Amino acid sequence: MSDTAADMKALAEAFDQFTKTTQTMEEAYRRLEARVEQLDRELAAKHHELALTIDYLNSILESMSDGVIATDPQGAITTFNRAASAVLGYTAKEAIGRQFRELFRREFHMPPGPDGMQLHAKSGRVVPVAERDSPISDRQNQRIGYVKVFQDLSEIEALRQQLRQIDRLATVGEMAATVAHEIRNPLGGIRGFAALLARDIPPDDPRARLVNNILAGTKNLDHVVNGLLEYTRPVDLRLRPTPCVELIEAAKGLVELDDRPISIVNTIDPDLKVLADPDKMRQVFLNILLNAVQSIEDHGEVRVTATAQDNVVTVAVSDTGCGMTEEQLAQVFSPFYTTKEKGTGLGLAEAAKIVEGHGGTIEAQSDPGKGSIFAVQLARTE
Repeated sequence: MSDTAADMKALAEAFDQFTKTTQTMEEAYRRLEARVEQLDRELAAKHHELALTIDYLNSILESMSDGVIATDPQGAITTFNRAASAVLGYTAKEAIGRQFRELFRREFHMPPGPDGMQLHAKSGRVVPVAERDSPISDRQNQRIGYVKVFQDLSEIEALRQQLRQIDRLATVGEMAATVAHEIRNPLGGIRGFAALLARDIPPDDPRARLVNNILAGTKNLDHVVNGLLEYTRPVDLRLRPTPCVELIEAAKGLVELDDRPISIVNTIDPDLKVLADPDKMRQVFLNILLNAVQSIEDHGEVRVTATAQDNVVTVAVSDTGCGMTEEQLAQVFSPFYTTKEKGTGLGLAEAAKIVEGHGGTIEAQSDPGKGSIFAVQLARTE
């Protein structure tokens, strides 16, 4: 065989081998391509499954009634669920990424105590909470953060306050019954003897003034005892639709101005009605008007307005009197608290009790030297 023939044969064999190798590589590539497609499908399925799991876990987290706050090991907030937003006022966007200490003005872990178990809301309100802290670890047991689950105890604290108020009222009631018994008997005797003296002493006798002072004192003391007993009794209501303007006018007619330059202006719509016990609510507005008039030292004005929104009527009594400090405002509805020399401190406390018995609310706003506003909210009726 010539050299040329041998070369051609070798070339043919090499080409045949190259063709077989190419076919083998093409087959391997097709298998690899099929495997990649299979892995892509499996990866897409895993991603879909992971997304569903994340959505499910997020739904559980957002559906919890308890607030949940999670942080990384450095204290930056990583999770802030819907309940936490509802209680504390921050949205998840506002909270996530910020330091827990910076946002809530306390450490993440706090022992129970006067300053612990509290979180500062966005509004500045201090929210009492029951909280539980737990560490977060990964599969390698490496610490990756902390989680806090908490409950808002504001309603429970309010109920505790109500229970304490009920206990105080029960104590006051027992004391009132004792005081009434111990005071009224000798008081009746003093009043009776003073009346006999007044009958026997001529009006122009200097001693008549002393006797009249005794009678006035017994009358005032009897008024205090009656007010104390009235405050401790349960509120018995007879509700009916009542025009607001009638309540104000009835109370206004009982206010004695003693020729002082004070005007009481009633601008309430005559058609506006509330569901109320007329006698009890007249006493409420009388106490508020008396407080307003007594706060005005010289001349001034007391203005009564009313606004209706949905099923609620707000009656506002504003005055141009001396106003109140923050400390006075905080105690204005407390029984036996008064800034007046002859006051019993029961008028506004009794007013608050009656309004609450109607299912309404009473609030006060005031600044020293700028007067006060008392707002009473009651159920509207046609």
